[in-house]
Amino acid sequence: MAELTRCKDITIEELEESLGAKKLPEFITRCESAFLENIDSIIGDFLSNPSKRAVFVSGPTSSGKTTFTIRLSEGLKAMGREAAFLSLDDYYIMKELTFDRDGRPDFETIDSIDVDRAARDISKIIAGERVVPPYFDFMTRIPAERDDSEAIELSENGVLVVEGLHGLSERIAGQIDPDKCLKVFIMPYGNVYGDTKIMDSNEIRLLRRIVRDNRHRGAHAIATVDYWPMIEKSEEIYYKDYLSMADEHINSFLPYESLIIAPLALGDIEDALQMAAKGELEPNIFMDKSLTGKPFADLSAALDRCARLKRHLEKIPVIDQDWIPDRSILNEFISK
Repeated sequence: MAELTRCKDITIEELEESLGAKKLPEFITRCESAFLENIDSIIGDFLSNPSKRAVFVSGPTSSGKTTFTIRLSEGLKAMGREAAFLSLDDYYIMKELTFDRDGRPDFETIDSIDVDRAARDISKIIAGERVVPPYFDFMTRIPAERDDSEAIELSENGVLVVEGLHGLSERIAGQIDPDKCLKVFIMPYGNVYGDTKIMDSNEIRLLRRIVRDNRHRGAHAIATVDYWPMIEKSEEIYYKDYLSMADEHINSFLPYESLIIAPLALGDIEDALQMAAKGELEPNIFMDKSLTGKPFADLSAALDRCARLKRHLEKIPVIDQDWIPDRSILNEFISK
């Protein structure tokens, strides 16, 4: 059973001390290397256990699941074990939505996934059968079938890498012989301190989500903050269970990211607050499916939280995002 251990705490003073011409690249390298050691450890486990045929990767939103699984797949291939990638997002199905009391739709529930088909496909792939997985277009929100040329068929030494919020569900990973798989829970686990705690693990993910939503989903910062309570509530249902089912916890917090993600999120928040002050704020795109017809679930609460975040983030020093290595997990959240 995995546990949250090795919390990475850092202070504003330590961040400022890392800014020297020599210190900064060394600091970034240390942070990235510590994360890569986790991947190397898992690859070593599979090299010494050829009977293992699958890795299931789960974790809450904005934890870096996608980049982690891609790099793990690449590492396995480089060491001679074929690897195939399967995203549970492609098993998304449009069912009747549920809502919280403020009208936020729940897109995180396991009921939004065709669990039966996912479990069936995974079992067949691990058994060596040829499977054509589905595809879900999140731009059009329409499920589709892949071409036969995109079928997955593992060789005898192949490894299936399965990624998704519900990857460790008993209804999915629980259907596979535990001796044949490794279960990984990934989540940033750390804190940033000034005179008081400036942000914790939850807010680290919130900032990553703000940055990603603004750049990749056309959602301003207030929309993300307004929807965040639904994400928190939904994750509470699964978080502890999935962590307890995991064999390992991977800490995806890179302390130097505070110097980049936090300032980017601050800029996004300031832009959104300015739009709100001018009366030019676009409705929350995550409320499109809400039955309430409201443009926001709770605009007042979102504005208050954005104001608090702004006060905290203004204390964090800034470096250019060009410092992020090309293969860093942080590129999952920003555009380069």
